[in-house]
Amino acid sequence: MLTIYLPRSILAVVLALNAIGPASTATQQLQQQPPANCGDANHRQFDFWVGDWDVFSPDGKPAGRSHIESFANGCGIEENWTGAKGGVGRSLNTYDASDHQWHQFWVGTGGSVLHLTGNFANDVMTLQNGGSRIRWTRNADGTVRQVWDISSDGGQTWKVSFDGKYVRAAATK
Repeated sequence: MLTIYLPRSILAVVLALNAIGPASTATQQLQQQPPANCGDANHRQFDFWVGDWDVFSPDGKPAGRSHIESFANGCGIEENWTGAKGGVGRSLNTYDASDHQWHQFWVGTGGSVLHLTGNFANDVMTLQNGGSRIRWTRNADGTVRQVWDISSDGGQTWKVSFDGKYVRAAATK
């Protein structure tokens, strides 16, 4: 008979894994759950931003490129940003039916992190926290204008940090 001695921490993990059952059971349970119903109008509000974009500053100079796609059965929107000067960032966006708000989690070059919340009204998605406010306006010509404002006084006053016009990449070639 072979006896194996395990440190208590490893033994605890082994016992816990045995208690919850094999990994295939957990996977089967996840696969049996019906997909989230994210096809309603609220979840579709930000779809106007989905696509490949060339982004320009107000003076017409290139500001960057952005690839935005829907994922997880339409429950989320992911942005991959590449700035003209080399900065990059990624955001995950979703509508949360429990609080009736949109949420964005942004991570950018240099470790910048934002969590913004807000709503869509009158063709404008507005997401903000105490010091940042970003507005995406759906324009009649199919472009999108994004204006990022910064506040150092808790939202009493705002200063434009970024103003970009998103033009569908196919339209610029």
